[in-house]
Amino acid sequence: MDEKKYDLVIRNAMIYTMNRERLVIDRGTVAVQDDRIALIEPADQSVSYCADQVIDADGMVLFPGFIDTHIHIFQSFLKGLGADHRLIEWLNMSALPYGKIMTPYQHELAAKLACMEALKSGCTGICEFFYTNQDPELAYACIEGMRSTGIRSVFIRTFQDAGEEYGMPSIFIEPADKAMREVESLKKRYKEDDMFSIWTGPDVTWSTTKEGYQTMLEYCLSENVRYSMHLKETEVDNEMCFRTYGKDIVDLLEEIGFLTDKMLAVHCVNLTENDIRRFAEYGVSISHNPAPNLYLGSGIPPIPESMCAGVNVALGTDGAASNNSTDMLETMKLAALIQKGLHRDASVITADQVIQMATCGGAKAIGMEDLTGTLETGKKADMILFDPRHLKSFPNHDAEATVVYASSEENIDTTIVNGKIVYHKGNFTGGLSEDQLIQAISAEVEKMKDC
Repeated sequence: MDEKKYDLVIRNAMIYTMNRERLVIDRGTVAVQDDRIALIEPADQSVSYCADQVIDADGMVLFPGFIDTHIHIFQSFLKGLGADHRLIEWLNMSALPYGKIMTPYQHELAAKLACMEALKSGCTGICEFFYTNQDPELAYACIEGMRSTGIRSVFIRTFQDAGEEYGMPSIFIEPADKAMREVESLKKRYKEDDMFSIWTGPDVTWSTTKEGYQTMLEYCLSENVRYSMHLKETEVDNEMCFRTYGKDIVDLLEEIGFLTDKMLAVHCVNLTENDIRRFAEYGVSISHNPAPNLYLGSGIPPIPESMCAGVNVALGTDGAASNNSTDMLETMKLAALIQKGLHRDASVITADQVIQMATCGGAKAIGMEDLTGTLETGKKADMILFDPRHLKSFPNHDAEATVVYASSEENIDTTIVNGKIVYHKGNFTGGLSEDQLIQAISAEVEKMKDC
């Protein structure tokens, strides 16, 4: 019998599948054919595998890749601006003024920076929440930058149809029907597949009218388009809704049919028990972004309560201007620690639950749980090799605890997306150079300072 040939074989790794049974193979082999996992089995040193590339992962741990379900890519140029201010003040000092002046080329560089940093911290998927819509070329540049890195990408083209009284620049404001035409135009321009998809959504509650929600929802339901929005990040989120409509934002969204399993709600700091119940009922997912919620003093969302109610929870880094990095490992640690401290209960959220949020929770949040998020035969080969043999993370007694509580980017040995190695031992593939990118961004940042 002819020996089966694979594209990639990883041998001798401890394998955390993150499947429903939480199967862990102490020493195993994973084989990849094209973009899929073709084989997972315990290691057998007497068996040889024919492959174009073989990685001996002895001493390393194989996990599904992490999925960053919320980021604002252009903010990668703005790290540290507006520090030590609350959300609205910070927006008007950093994200909004610079969002008005950044060029398409700067958006492309920012996309490469954010996605490369994500890959380096173990992400195989990322969701860009894009709201600088004054020029279509900005979206094109951002998309091209994302795709050039090889990361699995969701591009969320959002809209604002109000909000000038809160500081929203007028050049960002547009009618919702125009925004949906722009979304449709992007879908025609770019071929969507499981590596790249286009969503939409309202930006924030204080820059969206009821008519805007309804127009967007009609489009999404008729065209089977997923959507996301910032929701209850601060108390301000509800102010406009109460003042204009006399009701809570979640009440309003339920009334118009907005709460569906196509919805990804971001931040959710101020969710009530009733909100959580409805999210579980309608299948709404949450993107938990602990770093910016702490950085901006917004608060701590009820994540354990949401998970106990059956709500799917994923993780996001948010834009680097309100986080100062796109580091998913850092996000995972914060996600665990803040809940332990808030509840004064070390067991209220576990390392396994945090990794679940970053992997299968993220996959479900983007509607791809059948394709990625776990290591199983037939699924997409999105995975990372974690090497605990560094001072911060060694010795490794419990791989999940090590990843969540004692790791950094240096532990990510290899990132594999769709069966292709995109990052390996400090180097990016596809002609991407970290040093060259930093030089190019440095020159553009100097130009921005002169504006």
